[in-house]
Amino acid sequence: MEQPKAHVRITDRKLGDEWADWDGKQKTESCETDYRIFLGIAVISTIVLIMLSALFLWLIYPRLASMGTLVADLFSVIFLAFCGILLAWLILFVLSAVIRWPVTRLIAVPKLVNRLLSLVTMVGRIFGISRDRLTNSFLKIHNMIIGAKPSHTVPEKLLLLLPRCLTRDNFWTFRQLRDRYGFRMATVGGGAEARQKIREARPDIIIAIACERDLMSGFKEVNVHTPVIGFPNQRPEGPCKNTCVDLNEIEQAIKNRLHL
Repeated sequence: MEQPKAHVRITDRKLGDEWADWDGKQKTESCETDYRIFLGIAVISTIVLIMLSALFLWLIYPRLASMGTLVADLFSVIFLAFCGILLAWLILFVLSAVIRWPVTRLIAVPKLVNRLLSLVTMVGRIFGISRDRLTNSFLKIHNMIIGAKPSHTVPEKLLLLLPRCLTRDNFWTFRQLRDRYGFRMATVGGGAEARQKIREARPDIIIAIACERDLMSGFKEVNVHTPVIGFPNQRPEGPCKNTCVDLNEIEQAIKNRLHL
């Protein structure tokens, strides 16, 4: 009787511990997603959150009323204020992404954006939308918002973070850009190394290139303190091997931040 063939995992990818679910086969599909996907799920997530809050208030209202009309009214006002502020913030967030409204500096509160991102990721999973696609969509929106009224810095305070898996041609081009514009550049193999480079450089602005998973794990932590512009790489040979990126897009982002 013929024995079944054992599954052999390809191990030539040394980076990308975030891709633990990858089976080693070449993966050509892209996570490229329209920015409106994130906006749509964000609206749905906000409506669900408000409905759940309303349900909670309805369930506890009899108990609140038994404590006095003033207590019940106070909780009702707090609930309405919460819903109003949340809806207003979401509307401004959507408008900022769609029409590049400069008011974004007032509403792009990093911790609040992180909470929205976590909520959207959870709701998106229910609709069968992968975390990578939602992250790709979110990064497009975030870059639009940050780019609506870009802050500028000197070359020494701009840090470009590159993954080790980029093609040689991409590395060569980025070295040329570094020599031309004078910004700081570091090649990192993961989140821990990226955080170390950030601590050493103390940049005002970070432009990061990586897969969606690595970008998002670092974004939530770093963006609270330092603005991060993230660009997902393209993976024609699968994760962590000979990845590439739109070089013109990155150069334009660098020039915008250096006010060139």
